[in-house]
Amino acid sequence: MSKNTLISRSGRLLTERDLDYRLETPSRDGFVVAWPPQRHWRPVEKTSQVTSRPLHLYFHIPFCLQRCRYCFFKVGILSENSHEVREAYVDALCKEVEMVADAMDLRGRRVRSIYFGGGTPSVLSPEQLARVKKTIDAHFVLDDPEFVFEIEPVTFSNRLIDSLPDLGVNRISFGVQSFDDRVVALTGRHDTEEKNCRAIERALGTGAVVNIDLLSGLEGETEASWRHSVNRATGLGVHAITMYKLELYSNAEYMEGLKHGKLSLPNNQQELEFARYGIEQFQSNGYLPSTYFTFTREGKFPQRHIISRWRGEDMYGFGASAFGSINNESRQNVSEIDDYLKCIKEGEIPLHRSLKNSSLDNMMRDVIMGLKTTTIDLSNYHKRHGIRLESLLSTAIEFLVSTGLLYRDGEKLHLTQEGIIYGDYCGRYLGAGLRNIMTGEQRPLRA
Repeated sequence: MSKNTLISRSGRLLTERDLDYRLETPSRDGFVVAWPPQRHWRPVEKTSQVTSRPLHLYFHIPFCLQRCRYCFFKVGILSENSHEVREAYVDALCKEVEMVADAMDLRGRRVRSIYFGGGTPSVLSPEQLARVKKTIDAHFVLDDPEFVFEIEPVTFSNRLIDSLPDLGVNRISFGVQSFDDRVVALTGRHDTEEKNCRAIERALGTGAVVNIDLLSGLEGETEASWRHSVNRATGLGVHAITMYKLELYSNAEYMEGLKHGKLSLPNNQQELEFARYGIEQFQSNGYLPSTYFTFTREGKFPQRHIISRWRGEDMYGFGASAFGSINNESRQNVSEIDDYLKCIKEGEIPLHRSLKNSSLDNMMRDVIMGLKTTTIDLSNYHKRHGIRLESLLSTAIEFLVSTGLLYRDGEKLHLTQEGIIYGDYCGRYLGAGLRNIMTGEQRPLRA
């Protein structure tokens, strides 16, 4: 019997050719945040995490100066009198690190990356950031980590600039979204092209790797405004440019506007053309795909933190709503800031939900999340999971190759330039095919 031939639940020999390969129309909707999906995670009891494996740390700072009209995250909007709230949150972060390091046996683990995300981490003061960093130093061993810090340009003060090298920050990510002042104003943000460019130039002067985020599909976006943003981004000399597609969620103000006919957004075909133009310009200016949405100068400056997470390495998330995965267990904290602060005050680890990953979960993760890097190493996949993916999923792979979304080069599967545009679709398609084969199900190929 071939090792790529399985037994169905009825006892009949099953191969890929037996499965239902009804196809969904390729779509750019449905950004994959984590695998397995968080809706499957459930509360679990604490477990020991004694290991010598490298560790990655994420710190969620859920505060913003304003709520962007497209935003769906849990954030607190700051006022002039909100210093006490930020102080309490920083205290809680430090306390959570202390509790988790002991309760989860993480004390002394070697840390390969640190990521401060949000929200807007740059609304914290240098003193507050230094307190968190001091707590990290006291409980972990820093192994030349990549230290990523997200910044909203309007918050980038001279004091913050001066503090970043002392903190060890070596990668700065600016959530610019657009360089068109009219488009930015429609989102509710206070940034301008002038402020953005000035902040980016100052950040480049720190010696850190600098990344710009652009968001395609915003209200008021036109072909001219999008081309202006892309061309401005490529002309600033930054190390990396990330291009996200706007995702709509029920709790975003954009959704309310659409429901009541008060908002008009670029249609799917327009947004698709925006993406194609962006990729063409990035590559013609020497920015090569590091992941399917981030392009780095000459293919250098890879994103260690996010790629390591996609590959299933241990990452612990601190703060309200933060998530990660430790010892093959996906975990997420409580989402509400008040609930998070209450848990910490009462000496409880603020865990909300969790899921122990199965072997199939990990196999699917390495396809779905792995393809976000634009490449799956078939030989490494075989070593990790004991199966030849190219044999087991030959029909699914052949389909993606025939549609121009994927190509094979020896022991590697690569997204094509068009496949990069449909990166999550390709990952979900292969992942669903793998699920069907391993479970004997015959569901359409969707995640």
